Amino acid sequence: MELRLLSTETERRIFAARTEQIRAKHGAGFKERSRSRLARIHLTFGNLYALFENDNDPAERMIAGLVMHDLEMFPQTCPKPDLSYLPPRSVLEISELWSCAIGAGALARAGAAIMAGLLDARAILAYLGVKPFDGTPFYRAAGFVEAGEPVEYPYLETLKGEAIWAQPMILGGESLAKLTRVFSQLIVETRDDNRVLRFRNFLKGKTAGGRPVFVDGDPTMAGTQRVHEDNAAQMQ
Repeated sequence: MELRLLSTETERRIFAARTEQIRAKHGAGFKERSRSRLARIHLTFGNLYALFENDNDPAERMIAGLVMHDLEMFPQTCPKPDLSYLPPRSVLEISELWSCAIGAGALARAGAAIMAGLLDARAILAYLGVKPFDGTPFYRAAGFVEAGEPVEYPYLETLKGEAIWAQPMILGGESLAKLTRVFSQLIVETRDDNRVLRFRNFLKGKTAGGRPVFVDGDPTMAGTQRVHEDNAAQMQ
């Protein structure tokens, strides 16, 4: 597997289009508010990482993706939680997670955990839908903990125009160190100052519901109301 930091405008446009296409096709359960520009900010100024099945695959072959930014690049999405006790560059916020192959979302998150270790991150921040849908179980199992009370998410709403509440969750300390240690054992190589990460596919050969876990072209969607390993109701 290859997790690649996208660098060209063409790659970024493909990533943005893939995000929009998959969420529209699979009914993400939420939409951006009409005046919100949050997704555009993330996609324009964040670090876009795309997952590829094979080394050096062209951008059109990306099968999953996510956006990461540290708090020195630009602020966290919501004012809470208060993370001012940590150096801004050491806090990574993850957003815009999507996948178009069974198991690809889990592999992308594993790649992100490895990248967090390579970047010396001290905390990973995510905003997970908690009401009217709950996307926290997968993240709790990975070691994320609640960071304060749920907040009304100002940038998204349900397809019916209803408010969405998000639970800020943090992975840090020994939980983050343990996760990065475990997944770092999968590293095959890194290149270009960690802009390209190659790691072993730990899902290869496994099945889910009688089907291969990792099948390119069999779309699922991270970021909806249904709970699934690639479908974890991550906000943004």
